[in-house]
Amino acid sequence: MKIRSLSILVTFCGLLAAGVSAQTSTAVAYQYSALHYPGSFENTTYAYGINNSNVIVGSYYTDTPSTTHGFKYSSGKYTTIDFPGAGITVATAIADTGDVVGWYQVSSSSYSKGFLLHDGKFTTIDYPGASSTMLAGINTIGTIVGNHDSNYGFVYKNGTFTDYNAPSRAGLPTYFTSLNGINNPGIFVGWAQSGDYGQGVWVNGNETDFLEPPTYFSNNTANGINGRSDIVGCLNSGGFVAFAVETAESSESTESFPSLQPLTNPYMAGWCPSAINYSRVIVGGAYLAVPVLTLNVTSPANHSIHSNPVHVAGTASGVNPISQIQVWVNSKEVYHVNSGTLNAYITLPVGNNERFVVQAVDSKGTIAKVVDSITVK
Repeated sequence: MKIRSLSILVTFCGLLAAGVSAQTSTAVAYQYSALHYPGSFENTTYAYGINNSNVIVGSYYTDTPSTTHGFKYSSGKYTTIDFPGAGITVATAIADTGDVVGWYQVSSSSYSKGFLLHDGKFTTIDYPGASSTMLAGINTIGTIVGNHDSNYGFVYKNGTFTDYNAPSRAGLPTYFTSLNGINNPGIFVGWAQSGDYGQGVWVNGNETDFLEPPTYFSNNTANGINGRSDIVGCLNSGGFVAFAVETAESSESTESFPSLQPLTNPYMAGWCPSAINYSRVIVGGAYLAVPVLTLNVTSPANHSIHSNPVHVAGTASGVNPISQIQVWVNSKEVYHVNSGTLNAYITLPVGNNERFVVQAVDSKGTIAKVVDSITVK
């Protein structure tokens, strides 16, 4: 990993605000860098999990393609994680307590078993009666999510397995639901095979929500969630991040679907992220994505209706000085301030469902852009 990326990681974590209001729209610009376990084969280091102390876990190859080792990366140092006697060990998630979960296979078997690594001691966790078990996520209180027999999701808490299958949508059956991650408040994420499509879900208590409407015929997955209820995952076209999905919640009949910000990794087309922590650092595959510029727009709210002048407010912060915050309506700039704080009443063009953009620009030319829709009477 590049030293520059490490310094950005440390700096930016100190800049993040504790939270934002329920009406906030957020955009983040990222800097990407590669992860590589020393001595491993090229392009065989995969990061699957990250905790709120920026400790990363994953897997790598060093000797033969049939042998996989787990790893932990912390403060610039890699450590191997190998389940005793296993030919394959994959570490998939790490809690803030340092507990690690994943799965392993012994050389004599083609079936996987789940493991928990706690205080240096491995414990096997197997779904009763299953051929294979893979653990995918763990939070601070030790609640674990995973899957048995490849695709059937469960929650494991206090020694008890609870199956989970997402509800059907638009009259289509849900064949199975795979679970991929869980945050400290206990919200977990995954994807459900509904008809011919995979649909990303997040589950908070007894309520299941989907990333996209049932009329969107595309495959998508929710792979990771942090304590802000930011979700990362994959679409047909590549990776995305959706910020604070729970803050937009209302009644089931009126709630909106989250805005999915594409993640464009310049080093890998179609890059698919696996996890995100509270500082919004993202990992996936062989890459780490560190926030360098964040824009929060608190007014106007997306899909809102206004009369002129319209109150427009937002703040930007990052590792470099902020040069401007700009306001654009229907692809034309209508206002800007030469600072990182915008709080003004602006006369905007009148129209229905106008494309309303607020974008921040830092001293290096990096842009973070919030794209909403508003109506001005």
